[in-house]
Amino acid sequence: MKDRSLRAAARLLALLAASALVAGCSSLNPFSRKGPQIAPLPPLVSPVEVTIAAQTKVGSSEGLFLTPVVLDDEAIVAGGDGRVLRWNGGVRWEAKLEEGIIAGVGADERLAVVVTRKGDAVALAVGDGAVRWRHPLKADVITPPLVAGGLVVVRTADHRLIALDARDGKERWVYQRNLPPLSLRQSAPLVSAGNAIVAGYPGGIIAVLDPRSGAPLFELTVASPKGATEIERLTDVVGPPLVARQEVCAAAYQGRVACFDGRTAETLWAKDLSSRTGIDRDYRYVVVTADNDDVVALDAYSGKEQWRTGGFSWRLLTRPLILGDWVLVGDREGYVHALDRNDGRIRGRVRVGSGPILVEPKSIGPNRAVVQNTDGTVVIVEVH
Repeated sequence: MKDRSLRAAARLLALLAASALVAGCSSLNPFSRKGPQIAPLPPLVSPVEVTIAAQTKVGSSEGLFLTPVVLDDEAIVAGGDGRVLRWNGGVRWEAKLEEGIIAGVGADERLAVVVTRKGDAVALAVGDGAVRWRHPLKADVITPPLVAGGLVVVRTADHRLIALDARDGKERWVYQRNLPPLSLRQSAPLVSAGNAIVAGYPGGIIAVLDPRSGAPLFELTVASPKGATEIERLTDVVGPPLVARQEVCAAAYQGRVACFDGRTAETLWAKDLSSRTGIDRDYRYVVVTADNDDVVALDAYSGKEQWRTGGFSWRLLTRPLILGDWVLVGDREGYVHALDRNDGRIRGRVRVGSGPILVEPKSIGPNRAVVQNTDGTVVIVEVH
């Protein structure tokens, strides 16, 4: 039981280290010379070219989960210093918020929303970057806002959901639920799916909410907490739940990957597999970054394991992105790795600055992805 608790603590500290929150306890700190050491770069098989097609800089986001958002073939990116850019190799517009930015970006075709270090939600016009409104949240926020269906929904660090009217920023509703005493400090993106808002929670739960009122419609259990200690029982849904073909899929830390029928809430399949960052899926695979930094492909219809790629231990890989024939993951040394989607072979890589990559690459077109690291480097990566 003691060994199990130590392993669970080590995995937890690995996640906290990725968020620049590790302190003390060097024996379990993955950045400590005495602790687990980062794996060397694994060899490439039948190498392909991975290049940087365009590059820019925004302010450092050290310790933050600042996330680019893609609209058509352009990205909106934010830096911790308060700069927000609409960019695709060239800058369409740039805005500057003097108080700095702590969370973002969320956007639809009209508004791009960030949260400042003062705790204000700020909505910018997608067309020209002009400030449309501000709303004081008076809360710590690390997750990008959801902008959809006439709402801006902000998730606070204590997992409250605050819904604002997209027209003027006025508060519409607040949703809060009881939580276990211990949870991961992670970006937990929200998802809009038809007439519902889908949110993953500590305790292995997905809540499906009515966007008109914030009232819960139903819940799905990805995994149930197990163990004698609070660290062992830590079972957070990680990454955004993925909704496609009337199915909802998600992963839980120290739990499972599971897919549900979104109409009946019936479990379609579940696979015991722990993740720190989450999943991506297409019509064929659900791809998972496991908590030991293996990348694992599961059959999207049965959950049966199709391939597994190791060699990334303690590189603290991001959530994967399925990009056509490729799976992209970032790591704590600033590398983006390209795996063959069909068999998991590591085919290429490129380095994006020197800072860790905490947020997964975002697709911006065929074989192209936007990547942002914590030193403020933003690039468009191409796989050839």
